[in-house]
Amino acid sequence: MRGHLQLELRDESGGVIARRAVWNTVMQSGASIVAELFAGQGAPISHMGVGTSDLAPDDTAVTTLANEPVGESPALVGETLTPIVPASVTFETDSVKRHIRVRLRATLPAEAAVGRIREAGLISLAPDGVTARLYNRVTFAPIDKGDDHELSLFWEVAFPFGDLSFSF
Repeated sequence: MRGHLQLELRDESGGVIARRAVWNTVMQSGASIVAELFAGQGAPISHMGVGTSDLAPDDTAVTTLANEPVGESPALVGETLTPIVPASVTFETDSVKRHIRVRLRATLPAEAAVGRIREAGLISLAPDGVTARLYNRVTFAPIDKGDDHELSLFWEVAFPFGDLSFSF
């Protein structure tokens, strides 16, 4: 699986203030989410989130996005998760590249996640509304989100099919 995130920070008039584009890392907890879905267990990817950590993006043991002070930057103010609306998810089969591409998008409104954002991820939120599991994660150059900015997140995840030529 391969995923890519594009973030766009917009001001009140809709102008783009900042943009980031990064490749993701699937977490160990993310592989467990997919494996459990084979057995009809667990919960699907339901939210996007942001955080403050700048831990190495390839540390697959990370299980949650952080919302803690980093240096002189305080924790984020407001909600750090936003639901993925089913209508914002699309699927496309590419028979030449032999993958199915899933595109998801969501927006954190002005009052959410105010502060310095350094990471983002896709989240599986359990039906209890409390237990969150991290599917994937990216880190990027910090973005300072004010309470008059919206942050849109656009994910693309490609699921390959055919002979993947790896051994067990």
